[in-house]
Amino acid sequence: MRRSDRVRLDEGVALRPERFGALAYSYRDRQLFFIDRRLLPFVESGASRPLGEIADELVERGELDGVAVPRLLTVLEGLRRKGVVHVVV
Repeated sequence: MRRSDRVRLDEGVALRPERFGALAYSYRDRQLFFIDRRLLPFVESGASRPLGEIADELVERGELDGVAVPRLLTVLEGLRRKGVVHVVV
């Protein structure tokens, strides 16, 4: 996943808030995914902003360590491959 990508949650996936972040439930294949709280701003962005812009803002506010951003983008790519999120062009 690239910093310039915008993502949105799949319409067949519902999020349920939890202490650790959220549970994502896919109604299509009945799978549950654990979403870390650091991923929520990206997953819930509704493709309104590029991932890099969201990451930079979180780092600036001290809510995210800049070193973690590449790993979070890799995790988002895994969620994309599983159909939880989609890249919007």
